[in-house]
Amino acid sequence: MKRIVVKIGTNAITKEDQTLDEQLLKKLTDQISKIREKHDILVVTSGAMGSGRSLVKLSRHDEITKRQILAVVGQVKLMATYSKLFSNHKLVVAQMLVTKDDFGNRVHYLNTKNCVESLFKEKIVPIMNENDFVAIEELMFTDNDELAGMIAKMINADKLIILTNVDGVLDKDKKTIKEFSCDAEIPQNIISSEKSSFGKGGMQNKFKMAQDAAKNGTEVFIANSRVEDVILRIFKGENVGTRVIPCKM
Repeated sequence: MKRIVVKIGTNAITKEDQTLDEQLLKKLTDQISKIREKHDILVVTSGAMGSGRSLVKLSRHDEITKRQILAVVGQVKLMATYSKLFSNHKLVVAQMLVTKDDFGNRVHYLNTKNCVESLFKEKIVPIMNENDFVAIEELMFTDNDELAGMIAKMINADKLIILTNVDGVLDKDKKTIKEFSCDAEIPQNIISSEKSSFGKGGMQNKFKMAQDAAKNGTEVFIANSRVEDVILRIFKGENVGTRVIPCKM
């Protein structure tokens, strides 16, 4: 069985009003469930704070406290939604909240790896997110793209699919660049690209992480979550989004 990591960004599953797009998330979980019949899949998801924004209106707090409150409130809704949608396919999900320190601490790293391997063995879908409650400053990932790249390396993933709200890496004329080698130079037009409106990352971070994963032998795709059957079409070999060719190991 191949190992697949699917990273779902904040803007990939939220509407313009910052609430969860449950209809879109249903389409994505339907596709993931189909692939799960033949392959091991781990989901790295953003969206906890976006979910929290739809549930509470906060009084005055500093930015760190706001982040913590939105994350812990929203994570409950986010996981409840995933659990409900995957249960339609008779699949059980597991929540895994991690910090960057879990990848730097040898014991934590091995425990995380063992847990993922055990979940795969039991045909349970691991759903991983940064633990925003404790992930402050030095404990934080750059974004969940970095987390997805690190977990792909940990489990020696065959494919990493990064779902966002754009069609892939765009050239200066806003056309999708279909393919990159694992050691290609980063396009100049994305170096100063803006970060996503609700998430922490941007295309520059996605590109760097994708190349890093490709250098470890993982085939990487950056694609739009709203493209019909995007995950299934990638598995069929269709030219969807931007592909980063893995280096020969």
